[in-house]
Amino acid sequence: MKAKIIELIQGKRTFEILTHELPDEDAVGSTSALALALSGLGKKAGRIYTTAIAEQYIIPPVHKDYLCESPEVSFLLDVSDLEMLGNIKPKGMIAVIDHHKSNNGYGDISWVDPKYSSTCEMIYDLLYGFTKMTPAIASNLYMGIFGDTGGFTHTNIKPRIFEIVHDLTKSGADAYSIALKLKRSKTLWYYKLLSRAMERLSVRDTVLGTYITKDDLTRLGASPLEASGIVEEIASIGGSELCIFLRDADDGMVRCSMRSRTGPAALMTALAFGGGGHECAAGFSIKGKASLLLNRVMEEGSKWV
Repeated sequence: MKAKIIELIQGKRTFEILTHELPDEDAVGSTSALALALSGLGKKAGRIYTTAIAEQYIIPPVHKDYLCESPEVSFLLDVSDLEMLGNIKPKGMIAVIDHHKSNNGYGDISWVDPKYSSTCEMIYDLLYGFTKMTPAIASNLYMGIFGDTGGFTHTNIKPRIFEIVHDLTKSGADAYSIALKLKRSKTLWYYKLLSRAMERLSVRDTVLGTYITKDDLTRLGASPLEASGIVEEIASIGGSELCIFLRDADDGMVRCSMRSRTGPAALMTALAFGGGGHECAAGFSIKGKASLLLNRVMEEGSKWV
């Protein structure tokens, strides 16, 4: 399937690149790396994001997007189903590159492989030997791999990952600077939100859960982006098997992020609520209020630990 995508790139001229709402390191890194690579090949490429990107995910030099009204190809990266795009509709033929186990293989061309740690690892394999690995491309790919492996702490780590990141650092990715941006650049508002979340922490044996409301964000003057990473903090608590974080969104929906320590509890719980993801990192969106949904989600999660 990778060969078909290379043929598609070689045979087409205009592309749009889309990813899921509230893009994380892997989503931003993969879309940016692919956009930069396509431009380097003389193609017209534009990235489209439904929601804002966290500042720490922006790695200069930033790709200058070319937005086409009628792109020939719509690349969907790190998107397990079309609902993850929010209100955006792809305009071209759909080419999917994704590593989520819950992906059902939609799209005109679909390269889905859960064995990969991240979509950025897949983009690395796509680009290796096909186009020049510039420092900007390498940095974005490193960021995505770092993010989706939890800073090389998740169970999706394989020996080859370290071979890849070694190659990326040789190509110009600054491992220290990227780790500094992702792990040591949190705002004061992030820690205020984290404190609020920890005050509400519910514990049911090895299942931990908490939430943030819209009122919390308003009172603290924080943005939804500043709640990113809270689930990882909860998951660092010793003895936990499944950690659940719910957040009220402006559209009447609740966003849920989950992490499980060893088994597929996060994915199985997400699937029960119409979501998806990886075995140990998954999530979903559902109508309601976070405070009222927490017990229900924890009850479901307790079935899978």
